[in-house]
Amino acid sequence: MRLLIAGGLFALPVTYALSGLLSDASQVNGQSFDYVIVGGGLGGLVVANRLSEDPDTTVLVIEAGGDSRTDDRVGVATNYGQAFGSDLDWGWKTSNGKSLIGGKTLGGSTAVNGMTYTRGEAAQYDALGTLLGTDTTDKWSWQGMFAGMTKAEHFTAPTSDQTSLGASYEGQYHGSSGPLQVGYPDGMYKGPQQADFYTVASRNFSVATSTDADGGKAANVAYHPNTLKGNTRSSSATAYWSSIEGERSNMAVLVSQRATKIVTTGANGTVTATGVEFGTQGGASYSVNASREVIVSAGAIQSPVLLQLSGIGDSNVLTPLGIDVVVDLPGVGKNLQDQTMGMMSWNAASGFNADGTGPNNVIAYPDLATLFGDDLESIKSTISSNIDAYAADAAANGGMVNASAASAIFAIQQDLMVNSGVGVAELFFSNSDTSIGINVWNMLPFSRGSVNISSTNPYDNPFIDPRYLSADVDMQVMIKGCRMVRKIFGTDPLRSLVSDETAPGGAVPSGEDGGSDAEWRQWISDNFLFVNHQIGTCAMMKAEYGGVVDASLVVYGTTNIRVVDGSVLPMQMSAHLSATLYGLAENAADIIKAGRQAVEGGTATTQSPHTAGAAATDDPTTTISTDNETPIETLAAAGDDGASSNAAGPTKSCSPRSRKRALRWT
Repeated sequence: MRLLIAGGLFALPVTYALSGLLSDASQVNGQSFDYVIVGGGLGGLVVANRLSEDPDTTVLVIEAGGDSRTDDRVGVATNYGQAFGSDLDWGWKTSNGKSLIGGKTLGGSTAVNGMTYTRGEAAQYDALGTLLGTDTTDKWSWQGMFAGMTKAEHFTAPTSDQTSLGASYEGQYHGSSGPLQVGYPDGMYKGPQQADFYTVASRNFSVATSTDADGGKAANVAYHPNTLKGNTRSSSATAYWSSIEGERSNMAVLVSQRATKIVTTGANGTVTATGVEFGTQGGASYSVNASREVIVSAGAIQSPVLLQLSGIGDSNVLTPLGIDVVVDLPGVGKNLQDQTMGMMSWNAASGFNADGTGPNNVIAYPDLATLFGDDLESIKSTISSNIDAYAADAAANGGMVNASAASAIFAIQQDLMVNSGVGVAELFFSNSDTSIGINVWNMLPFSRGSVNISSTNPYDNPFIDPRYLSADVDMQVMIKGCRMVRKIFGTDPLRSLVSDETAPGGAVPSGEDGGSDAEWRQWISDNFLFVNHQIGTCAMMKAEYGGVVDASLVVYGTTNIRVVDGSVLPMQMSAHLSATLYGLAENAADIIKAGRQAVEGGTATTQSPHTAGAAATDDPTTTISTDNETPIETLAAAGDDGASSNAAGPTKSCSPRSRKRALRWT
């Protein structure tokens, strides 16, 4: 492995035999690598794999968790949920007393999630470019993200048996040469329940149908594949590390070590990372040098935490803790979003046989018109008239940098919901041998929260204020979704498969109105769960709107610190996260490699430092302004921002066609 014996940007190459999976931190202490990647989850391992394709590039990945690839809690798909609350789970505590789930292991949350593979709407990916304005690139569009997602994918077409059970696909929407295994499970349910849900949702409740929802049109009911092959999970660890482990002498993965600080030099828009400090709680501390870049891929909770510990963040958070402010970047840790869920269930009728092990595959994504029906104009008016109030509330409670920024972002989200017909709720079918149900998700929350360090101790739990359901429209979507589900299960043929309703059951009496809004509100407030699809805390958008990274994923105010994970997504998708994040990470790797090739080929200078808002003084702090109150264009007005039109990508029209066994598959 080629390592660099001198720190900084002008180190001399030497040959040093160090690669593969490492558990002894002293082996890398004081060494230098071209790229140091913090986090061995989805983003970190994808980028590490792609960068190390160049044998002259050295890469070190630092992962806080261990290596669980041979652990049946992870590898066996039907053991989903066994890792929750274990040593493989971060288990972050939030301000409301609930815990967030996150994979603390090689592979990150791809090692513990529900393996559902879904993509969002084309318009939602195009909106990424809108939030960046003129700084955007075609990578952040439906066309660009579609290319990244299919590059990651190795899709296995369903067998004839799986097709007879409802599995379907369109080959043009899937990749066949990527490392990530995507397909239908060996234990696909053979009972009538999934097919009956599909039939009732489409026939009786006007949800559009699709033979493959991964082509950019997702507001429908469809059978969705999983990130597995047979009954074996495919995680970023197995897909992007196991496939090359032992073959590349220029890549090392260090496990069971937590990054505690990014070491930087410079000021006033030219802050440069030179290395990373890491260690274990109560143990020794170590450091490595980064000759090119530090790439942060620790997820939507830990990535902003690491930036803040390194002096990059809101000075109002850092200064009271005695942390020297290196880059005053108010958006770090703000814009926290997650989808919320209510689990509705019924006892299975006598004689019912699920006949399978899962995961479940049928999901419905009703759009605003389908979900609200006769109340459509009312909810459209509610959203329009309350955007500024939602924005002011988010800003006042630390969820956004200012009300103007929040209003601009919410206007784009409103446009997607009202004019683009994106899915606003998810009805995720779930069953076991004894129960059948649907998990009701609010997909596109207006609620915004925050995550901030609580002390200078990197091992302390951060202060996480999710503020879920703080925007009332989020609650209204969940209520409508729950009402629809109750009606679905009161419709044949599903009605014949169940007996009594167990959740919410008597908590929301089913009268002629299907329960009052007040009863539904109370039940949802008492019982809702986090989906654990946290995003947004290092958002990729304009700095004045609370953005943390630019279109190249470089942190504003720095020259060589990037963030590549779910924290950079500025808004939720009408989908589960992993497919989108694999595409994002593949695109990030392309951007990094292209930038380096341009530099080495003499066609470009090195990465330009960000100087927006930086004061021309001797103050060593770089300040990124968020005071610009000019409203960003809405998606409907976008045209010359670099984002592709929906028509440019391979979207498809919906065509007609005929869990967690008791956990939630997410």
